[in-house]
Amino acid sequence: MAVTLSVGIDLGTTFSAAAYVDAHGATQMIRNAHGEILTPSVAIFEQDEIIVGHEAWRAGEFSGGRVAETVKRDMGRTHYRHRIHGELIPPEVIQGCILRKLRSDIVNAIGPDFQVVITVPAYFDEPRRKATADAGLMSGLDILDIVNEPTAAALAFGERLGYLDPKGAPRDALTLLVYDLGGGTFDVTVIHLAPGDIRTLATDGDAELGGYNWDERLVEHVLSQFQDRYPQCPKPDNASQLRLRRLAEEAKQTLSARSQTTIVYNHSGHALVLPVTRDEFESMTADLVERTSFTTRQSLRAAGLLWNDINRLLLVGGSTRMPMIRSMLENLSGMTPDIHVNPDEAVARGAAIFARHLLDRQGTGGALPNLKITDVNAHSLGIEGINQKMRRKENVILIPRNTPLPKEIRRNFVTREFNQQSVQVQLLEGESKQPEHCTVLANAAIRHLPPGLKKGTKIEVWYRYESNGRLSVHARVPGIGKEAKIELERIQGLSDETVHQWKKIICRDGGFNEFEEALLELLEAGEDDEEDGDIPEDPPPSKREISLKPATAHGAPLAASEALKQKLSPLEGRTASSASAQASSDALQRQRIHADPPDNGATRTPQTVTGRRPLERTIFVIGYIVSSLLGLAIGYYILCWIRPEANFLHLDLPGIGP
Repeated sequence: MAVTLSVGIDLGTTFSAAAYVDAHGATQMIRNAHGEILTPSVAIFEQDEIIVGHEAWRAGEFSGGRVAETVKRDMGRTHYRHRIHGELIPPEVIQGCILRKLRSDIVNAIGPDFQVVITVPAYFDEPRRKATADAGLMSGLDILDIVNEPTAAALAFGERLGYLDPKGAPRDALTLLVYDLGGGTFDVTVIHLAPGDIRTLATDGDAELGGYNWDERLVEHVLSQFQDRYPQCPKPDNASQLRLRRLAEEAKQTLSARSQTTIVYNHSGHALVLPVTRDEFESMTADLVERTSFTTRQSLRAAGLLWNDINRLLLVGGSTRMPMIRSMLENLSGMTPDIHVNPDEAVARGAAIFARHLLDRQGTGGALPNLKITDVNAHSLGIEGINQKMRRKENVILIPRNTPLPKEIRRNFVTREFNQQSVQVQLLEGESKQPEHCTVLANAAIRHLPPGLKKGTKIEVWYRYESNGRLSVHARVPGIGKEAKIELERIQGLSDETVHQWKKIICRDGGFNEFEEALLELLEAGEDDEEDGDIPEDPPPSKREISLKPATAHGAPLAASEALKQKLSPLEGRTASSASAQASSDALQRQRIHADPPDNGATRTPQTVTGRRPLERTIFVIGYIVSSLLGLAIGYYILCWIRPEANFLHLDLPGIGP
């Protein structure tokens, strides 16, 4: 009987990697057709074939309008930010093509009998997670699950130190801080590691911050110098900018090993030879480093810990090789980062271990049956309700962020009228009280309720975050004895039918001509609801502002970000108990604000609301101004009565005169 192998795939923004667990229970990296561990996450869409990997990376600058790269940053969006052959393509479709190439390399290395776990950034929201899972399905891979990248890295570290076997030699429990800076995303996760037990305590991050941002700063610097020297030269086209981005990436890597490099940029018959020092590079990217520092401190605070509670500081992702990152972390923590696991390999190896863990739980393995892995949700799950006091919509949080998963919570609703056939609830993901600052996940439509239900009939709804961060919802009517049908009408993402259609196309291993017919069919079916014209892209370098704002995910609430900056105080000098007490206090306050409100239909209402509301603030300000003016008038009146010569306004006041 053939043995099903466990494979892990690190689907990265700039590079991807795969690993498997061998017959001896050890992880091994899988090499691609070039004999290398890392495969560039770049695809070129020719009419008769799709080229992925090193060939696509090298030919990208000559393939304007056909190349797709850094697609991971667009996961969860409707389309990839650039047009391919003039068409808008869902990002999960492009990722499916990249995974198809990785699947080919895996089959060539270990054979066809394997199952896969794909990694995602811990800070990915639910739509991005669904899009990643859909990409795996489209590629023809046999997907076991998805897992957070920092958790996978901790598994790889645990393997190296012998922590994965609960029956192994006694070892002290460790608290790890995993700093994961990849090509396009950033995570910080605090993890408790004990023999046979890996438990995430807190996580934070930025889904649009990574080494790519450092590359862009070099691109901006070169373009600025080039335009100063050749002001009459036309602006570079897409191919020229892509070539410059390649030069910037190479310069960044050189500056990680040397103190100086030279960028030679040719455009429109002109050449720029530009020396760049490491100090200059660190100066132009200091705000990016500070963003990661802020998020690191924020994650530590969320865990209720201090740096002296952290035993190991793990670096994951190729961008952590930059000396400025290691220097910042050493100054921040007073620790030397751990390099037991290669930062390029850790995530793929850990994903393979997690795949083995899942197969063992199914009874097909047996090596790690007692290994316990607990993750947390990076974003709060809520529903849209009405604040009865202020009469406005509000996000009612059901499952706060950093809750151990899986987590299920029940909420009761009541019908508003006799014989009501459906109830609809809008699901939100985010920390802000304002729904417009949160990610709208879906409308949970409870349809086909039993006929003849009385007005005020209770309906029980369960919301569940799975261990992989995916959402499920189900409902039932007590006393009826059967569950009500729940339809998740997702605001983002592709339908199951569309995913299956794309799978058939991608698995034919054809070229872009295979896509055109499908795109036309999807447009006619209404899947493509994008308005005619280009979709929004990143702002040009000249328009982009350098900021020290804290790292937030795409679409994250600015209000919550500002609140964090006001609340966050330096951890130095605080005791561990005070930090833990503050975290517990914050959690209790969240529970108090979002306690179960009375059942009043399909919308939910928080019992209490803290903080000064906009209307209250307006009344307060008006009252303050009126009272101030009145006080000034009375004071002036008294002054003029005591000293008539002070009546410089020459007001005709009763009883006061010369």
